[in-house]
Amino acid sequence: MWQTIMTKLLGSFSETAAQVYIEKKKLEHERDMEKLRGKIAYEAAKTERAIRSEGLDHEWELESIRNSGWKDEWVLILLSIPLVLVFIPWTQDTVLTGFQTLEQTPEWYRWIVMVIFLAIYGVRLWRRDVTPKS
Repeated sequence: MWQTIMTKLLGSFSETAAQVYIEKKKLEHERDMEKLRGKIAYEAAKTERAIRSEGLDHEWELESIRNSGWKDEWVLILLSIPLVLVFIPWTQDTVLTGFQTLEQTPEWYRWIVMVIFLAIYGVRLWRRDVTPKS
C-alpha cells in the first residue's frame, strides 16, 4: 500500500519535473538561438556596410579620375624634381639646401602642403577600418 501511494505521488511529480525540465531546455535553446540570430544580423549589417563603403570608395575614385585634369600630373612632376636632382652630383647641394630652407618654413605651411598632397592623391585614411583582424 505504501508503495502504491509513493508510486502515484512520484509518478505525478516525475511527469511534472520532466515537463519543467523540457520547458526549461526549450527556453534555453530559444535564448541561444536569439543570440545566434543577433550575431548573424550584426555580421550581415557589418558586411553590408563594408560593401557599401567599397562602392562609395569606387565612386569616389572614378569621380576623382574624371576631375583630375593636369593638377595631379603637375604635383607629381613637381615632387619628382628633387628626387631626380639628388642623383645628379652637381645639383645635390642645391637640393639639400632647398630642403634645409624648407625646414625653416612655418609648421602650418608644411601641414597645408601635406594635406593638399594627401587630398590630391586620394588618401582616405578615415574610411579605412584600422581594427586588427582576428
